[in-house]
Amino acid sequence: MKVRRLRRTNVDHEGAAVEARAHRGTWVLAALYPTRDAARKAALLVPGDEAYPCYAAGEFEAYAAFSVDGWTVWVRWVAGGDPLPALPDTMTVRVASRGDWVEDGELGVITVTVAARCARCGGPRGWDTVRPDRFQERGEWFTVDRWRNPCAHQDKCGDVLQESRLRPLPRPAGMAAPRVRFMAHVPEPGSPAGLILAAAEGRPTMHAAQAAELLETEHGLIAEARLIRAEIATRSGHMSAKAAAHFLHTTGKDAR
Repeated sequence: MKVRRLRRTNVDHEGAAVEARAHRGTWVLAALYPTRDAARKAALLVPGDEAYPCYAAGEFEAYAAFSVDGWTVWVRWVAGGDPLPALPDTMTVRVASRGDWVEDGELGVITVTVAARCARCGGPRGWDTVRPDRFQERGEWFTVDRWRNPCAHQDKCGDVLQESRLRPLPRPAGMAAPRVRFMAHVPEPGSPAGLILAAAEGRPTMHAAQAAELLETEHGLIAEARLIRAEIATRSGHMSAKAAAHFLHTTGKDAR
């Protein structure tokens, strides 16, 4: 099923409820909000029927997730049948790699664990569609995993490998995000991390998303901006601009 098109600050709970009832157990995009608090508040209210009459009490589940466009709210209809499997936090898969923990140019298969939610839209990944795929190269057989994301956003091997290396796994509910410690070595002024720190000077509320936008639009650092956005999604949006600078600096991605 394709993801329903929603613009920033667009809410269509009634439409989502109708679609969810037509496809029991399928997560449906219900709303797109500009802030985390608005999305999480909406997700908490969905199971009841007072704030949103279109959701009958006890018949729907919902969660909020960070996406590249803002904060999304996903809902599914769970009434009228057997209990449905819960959406897991992570998924472990085998992916093909060249140059990652194997000799350069040689093909290898690596087992990695990544988030079970799409890094682009926040919808569920195809964790329940994972299947082995066996292929041959240069006379040798390899087996990797393939899956299909319900949102239709495709996961490329390189992106999955990068996510497994640079993005920490989701933390259990109730655990606080780790504090950013003081950098032992200050980033160079012209490096991506240095540019972010300079922009964040005197702006304690500057978010990592603003830092990513700064790097991409003003300095043309597209790869670094993508890394920050991926990390924001993993941290459920809890990431300041200074934390983004620390992330780039400690992962060695702040060299221009």
